[in-house]
Amino acid sequence: MLTVLLIEDDSEIRKMVRDYLELQKFTVITAEDGSKGIELAEKFIPDLIICDIMMPVKNGFEVKESLAKKKVTDLIPFIYLTAQSDRTDIRKGMELGADDYLFKPFKIAELSNAIETQMEKREKLITEYSKKEEVKEKKDLTYKEHILLKVNGIPKFIKISSIVYVMADEKYTRVKIESGEKLIISKSLKEWEESLPSSHFIRIHRSYIVNIEFIGKVVKWFNRSYKVSIKNDDEPLFISRRYYSKLKDIFEG
Repeated sequence: MLTVLLIEDDSEIRKMVRDYLELQKFTVITAEDGSKGIELAEKFIPDLIICDIMMPVKNGFEVKESLAKKKVTDLIPFIYLTAQSDRTDIRKGMELGADDYLFKPFKIAELSNAIETQMEKREKLITEYSKKEEVKEKKDLTYKEHILLKVNGIPKFIKISSIVYVMADEKYTRVKIESGEKLIISKSLKEWEESLPSSHFIRIHRSYIVNIEFIGKVVKWFNRSYKVSIKNDDEPLFISRRYYSKLKDIFEG
């Protein structure tokens, strides 16, 4: 599932666009001003950004200018929403790297076509980037680093610190990230264990690796087992006494 960041201060437009995107099976993150939009973009690395121009705190131009400073966020396709038709504003947006404009009021069909075009462009950009930079998974990944993975055949940047847990699933792994998405990755749990930074990730079961930052609490369950609650997740993880010893020092020491 692809993620779209919608930055729009008008609550009615924000709701309308969000509802449409969710019907199209996108994961949608919203921000009501430019400053919050920058924060969310850097945190979640969305697949597409749809951004109003005239907003409080930081306008759409400032959002794009800030995100362009980092390669990983500069690669995100960027669509402006604007009620303005001034050619100077359009030229300024394009110079900053905007990919498209939608003028308010716009039709849903126009939004759909713009999104489809940018999704195709994004895939080509990231594929070219991965070839040029030879992005490789390495053993010394840092917690704040990004990793390029293929999700359903589509390249996607994932921030290491946003990974909540990794779960083994036969020859694949299921990766839950902070936004709530669960990604199926063609990579073994052992490979993850060797590449994720041990300072933040710990194997608590033969089938699970968990980010320590997202562990709520550990309580005794039954039959010599323990239950681990995950922040913002209703489903606990269960671990044996063998793996509990790894967590004991962290939560009891």
